[in-house]
Amino acid sequence: MTDARSLRAAVALALVAPFGGAVFAAADLPGRDPVRPEAYYHYSLAQQLIMERDYLHALEQMEHAVARDSSPSLLMELAQLRFSLNDFAGAAVLAERVAASNPDMGDAHRLLGDIHLSRAREGTDSDAQIALAIEQYRAALRADPADQDACRALAELYYHTGRLKEAGELLVEFARKRALDGPLSLLLGKVFARTGRYPEAETVLRQVVVRAPGNLEAADALASLLEFEKKYDEAIAVYGMVLDANTESPYVRTRIGTLHLLAGRYKEAMRALLQAQAIDPADTRGLLPLAQAYEGAGDVKGALETYDRLLEKEPGNLEARFHRARVQQKEGSAAQALKGYQEIIDLASGRGAVTERESSILALAYSQIGLLQMDGRQYAAAIGSFTKGLLRDAGGTSEAYARVSEALLRQKHYPLAESFLKEGTRRHPEDDALLFARGASLERQGRAVEAERLLYRSIQINPKNAMALNYLGYMLADRGVRLREAMGYVQRALALDPQNAAYLDSLGWVQFKLALYDDSEKSLRAALAADEADPTIREHLGDLLIRIGRAEEALREWEAALQRGHEESDRVRKKILKVQTGQKVTP
Repeated sequence: MTDARSLRAAVALALVAPFGGAVFAAADLPGRDPVRPEAYYHYSLAQQLIMERDYLHALEQMEHAVARDSSPSLLMELAQLRFSLNDFAGAAVLAERVAASNPDMGDAHRLLGDIHLSRAREGTDSDAQIALAIEQYRAALRADPADQDACRALAELYYHTGRLKEAGELLVEFARKRALDGPLSLLLGKVFARTGRYPEAETVLRQVVVRAPGNLEAADALASLLEFEKKYDEAIAVYGMVLDANTESPYVRTRIGTLHLLAGRYKEAMRALLQAQAIDPADTRGLLPLAQAYEGAGDVKGALETYDRLLEKEPGNLEARFHRARVQQKEGSAAQALKGYQEIIDLASGRGAVTERESSILALAYSQIGLLQMDGRQYAAAIGSFTKGLLRDAGGTSEAYARVSEALLRQKHYPLAESFLKEGTRRHPEDDALLFARGASLERQGRAVEAERLLYRSIQINPKNAMALNYLGYMLADRGVRLREAMGYVQRALALDPQNAAYLDSLGWVQFKLALYDDSEKSLRAALAADEADPTIREHLGDLLIRIGRAEEALREWEAALQRGHEESDRVRKKILKVQTGQKVTP
């Protein structure tokens, strides 16, 4: 009885010898050089065996084919088969042989690149293997500049090893030879986004999404870029296209909810996040933003219940624990909050290594413990908590220094804030936010010259640091020095944020110091229109009004400043008393 293997052989033989078994002229592999008939017989058997997933016997037949005909095409077929069976050494020997005798054969170089990359992934001298892979992919593109597979492999390798500039240049140059397909266009868009070329990234990614609206990777890339640019509604619309093209997705609903949350639309956020939970109740990704949406909407009970629900499923989620403790602290449950912050520290200590995000959470937990201790006048303990948060578990990141110092500045602990900021600016001398915070801290301690130097340095590093520009301008105006220079700083801040009430107030104050009273009143009233509850603006407006002889109006503004909780209430009361007793007020 004839077995299946004999039958396959008979079929293959019929392919190469259709005329009564006589050997005929060499056959051609598609797109390859001519192959001898006997070799083609074994090659055909190998292809059938590959289709049947009988790879080991296919390898035997390919080796028989090569033994009878060592043409480059068959050598490459055998090399590809060895590579697919993870025989990198055997594949490399064959591919190197082809490349040596046929340097313009791009397939050989591309396969060698794949082999080196696979070795790198295995951890075999990764850096050297990656360098060799890049060299081979480049050789493949020199042999065939329109080789899309080689371009994709090289561009992805550049991208994933952080060589973004080279990835972008490669893709742009390749696009001049042939149109980029969807995956290459997506990669180019991601490269543009990561290198700060946002308009170009948006253009490319929108084209990809329009061509393939159901491509979640492309939608994610575009929506993330739009989110970064705070174009939340446009990002939501991109995910809407994904939902139109596919079935319901809890991930997409979660992203939509998170975008609504960032836009401050808490009800819409809750609606989308609850939809995500209804689709897949086991998916925990949307619970944290859902709790934050409840919190933003003022539903403290819903927020705490959702945090608890998340922690039942993920007891080690430090971020959820921190937010829950923060809500408890806000609601006046200091003991519960302190317990929650301490649980974060205990969990992180038992875990050993923590992620960068968890380090930030840990720093915040320590800072909140420190603030609670300071409220209880436990100053030594508070300093210990702040120090642990910054220098031990948080790793001394600039973000940790900024957050802790901000908390201290808000509570007017200026000397303590300065000690941390001094260390922070030593570790991160080019961080404009830390330099600004330290300058503000020094100014509030009466160290104006040092403060001015730090604020100016912050602006040098980041000319668009509007807070530093405004603070420096206001500080100079308050001291009555270099008023035209002060005006320039404040105007630069307003150019960046034209409706900012604090910046409009600073402008009005500079104009007041310059005796530009009409302009000053316009600026101060514009500041009040932007934030009518700000007591400092009302004090400044009162100062202006008393200067131009409108005492009754000035009194009303100063009294309104007191009603709105002015921080320097004694100073304002003295002004009111002087007016009421007929004394001269000198702002």
